[in-house]
Amino acid sequence: MKLHTYVLALIGFIATTPAFAAEQTVTFSVPSLTCASCPFIVEAAMGGVDGVVTVTANADTQTARVIFDDAIASAEDIALASTSVGYEAKLVSDDSNS
Repeated sequence: MKLHTYVLALIGFIATTPAFAAEQTVTFSVPSLTCASCPFIVEAAMGGVDGVVTVTANADTQTARVIFDDAIASAEDIALASTSVGYEAKLVSDDSNS
C-alpha cells in the first residue's frame, strides 16, 4: 500500500509539473560571414555550446539560425561562442513563438 501511494504521488507530480525548458529558435546577424568557409566555422562554434540542437549559418544572408534547449544554453552563450572565434553575432529575432 505504501508503494502504491508513492507511485501515485510521483505520477501526480510528473503530470502537474510544467515543462519550463523548451527548444528555442533564434536568428543571429553575423555580418562577417563573407566567404564559403565562414558558415562552417560559425556552425562549429555555436554548435559546440551545450544545449544547441542545430545551427544553420548562411553566408548569403549573413545570418545563423539556431535551435537550442533554453534550460541548458542561452542566446548570449551562443553569440559569445561565435564571437570568440572571430564572428560577432547579434540576436535579431526570437522565432520560438511560431
